[in-house]
Amino acid sequence: MRLWALVRKEIRLLLRDPHALAVLFIMPTLFLLLMAGAMSSYLQDQPPPMRLVLEVPQPSASSELFEAALLAQLSGSSLVAASSEALPRISLAADFSATLLEVPHQGPHLSYPAQTDAQTRQRLRSAATIALAQTRLLAYLEDSGAIDPDTPLHERLKIARQRTQSEITELQLLSSGNLSGRANASQLSVPAWLIFGMFFVMLPMAAGFQREQQSGTLLRFRSMGLSLSSLVLSKLLPYLAINLLQFVLLLALGVYGLPAIGLPALSLPGNPAAYAVLALSLSLATCSLGLFLAALARSSEQALLLGGGLNIILAAIGGIMVPKSVMPEAMRQLAEISPMSWALDAFLTLLVGHGSLADIAPYCARLLLFAALLGGGGLLLFTRRVRQTQWTTHY
Repeated sequence: MRLWALVRKEIRLLLRDPHALAVLFIMPTLFLLLMAGAMSSYLQDQPPPMRLVLEVPQPSASSELFEAALLAQLSGSSLVAASSEALPRISLAADFSATLLEVPHQGPHLSYPAQTDAQTRQRLRSAATIALAQTRLLAYLEDSGAIDPDTPLHERLKIARQRTQSEITELQLLSSGNLSGRANASQLSVPAWLIFGMFFVMLPMAAGFQREQQSGTLLRFRSMGLSLSSLVLSKLLPYLAINLLQFVLLLALGVYGLPAIGLPALSLPGNPAAYAVLALSLSLATCSLGLFLAALARSSEQALLLGGGLNIILAAIGGIMVPKSVMPEAMRQLAEISPMSWALDAFLTLLVGHGSLADIAPYCARLLLFAALLGGGGLLLFTRRVRQTQWTTHY
């Protein structure tokens, strides 16, 4: 009963603190939405549609087939015959149809505006190469009599695609630090800012402890004969529940909220038990760090500076603010000391690598070991602070 009363007291204090609630729920939500939107054009499953010029001096059945094959490769893109805008251009030769079977063959001419990035150039080059290969294949089949030249365009294109495409199986290796380069905006932003928000639980934990010590509340608890275990659990349990609530709400925002603003929805592949274990491991790690900071800081101002600064540093080196895929090798190695990096790697293993509970077990083990070490140190410091608290204590 005493423990439950203490837990209720912590919950009521937190609910009366709008700043703490904003830090724990509103701030990570805003970060998640803003960063997912900002990175949506950089990290995405499908490349954006293109607009380009296709110059055809002598229209023919072969040029029509080339155009259809090109659009099939560039999903959602549009072709125009001419434009005054600075657009990529594909220029067919005047004798395009007559020279399709020549060896060696001179293909179309590609030209790019100066601002065209390397990825767009490579994508257009690959699409033109495949479209030309399909067009030449059909020219050979028509020349050899294997296909009727009067076959409708869509049937000829279907035949060309069947003859030139193969099913390729791709497997994503479950490798630490590499999966962030394969993640889309939702897969990277949602877990990153979820983790960042969960670690901010240390701030209200530390602030509440400082207020109770400075007001003499801790001394009153001591005089009532409350055990230290009850006091510690009363600090941990409410914030552990809050962390789990953050986990669920922010994942739900990724699944249901992002599509409402035009961003790709977050999918949650794999066993739900893996997400539950990760949530518990991460919550224990954050609350243990909060307990350690609460017992270590000597004032509310000190707790705010230590907690906020530590959280930002762990996020900066842990791949939260900058994906580890774009970090130099030295920074990737430094990231391995951050518990945020372990949690993010576990998330990406589930979301991008389609891993299982066994695949994220090493990361969860690190988080639990971190929780045990920081929780043990925090418990010792907490015990010492409570026993040394006196009526005349001032900080």
